[in-house]
Amino acid sequence: MKIGEARSAYYAQYQKFSRAASDVAKRKEEAEKNARLHPLQAKEFEEEAATLELSYDALNSKAEEYLNYQSEIIEMEVAIANMETAKQQGEAMEASAAEELKIMETARRIMKGDIVPPQDEEKLMKFNFKLYMAAKNMGMLAKEHEEDESLWEDEEEVGDENVDPMEYADSQEAPEGGPSLDLEVSDVVSE
Repeated sequence: MKIGEARSAYYAQYQKFSRAASDVAKRKEEAEKNARLHPLQAKEFEEEAATLELSYDALNSKAEEYLNYQSEIIEMEVAIANMETAKQQGEAMEASAAEELKIMETARRIMKGDIVPPQDEEKLMKFNFKLYMAAKNMGMLAKEHEEDESLWEDEEEVGDENVDPMEYADSQEAPEGGPSLDLEVSDVVSE
């Protein structure tokens, strides 16, 4: 089962058992009230209240078990999403550093007097106009002029391929060993 599905399923189970526990608590209070109001039948109402107390404890315990497991799933989901975010940030930083390195190489080539493609000059100009102007001024003093190829020619324009980290986390497998989702309230309630 995927994490997103498991999170929803275990929360639904928690709600079902929590509502059932709340209903049983109300019935228990009613039985206790009846025991006080009807002294002749107090023993029957007290026994009913005791039975309802056991049912309440069992339902509450099961609801807490589902809630705890759902919390584990959410922690796992957040950890996976954080890892994916960190990975994407690392890739973005790597791409940014590579871009900056190419820009600096373009500035170096211009400074030594080489002729670089116009799109390379434009990237340098957009990155840092002062650096561009300094490189052009130094390049004019150079005696030799070579023609260089673009540093960006071999790159394809790549769209944003990053996945939403939470969607990625939701699509991962949930941990095994959680409480059964097939359990019904009637399986837990003491009669």
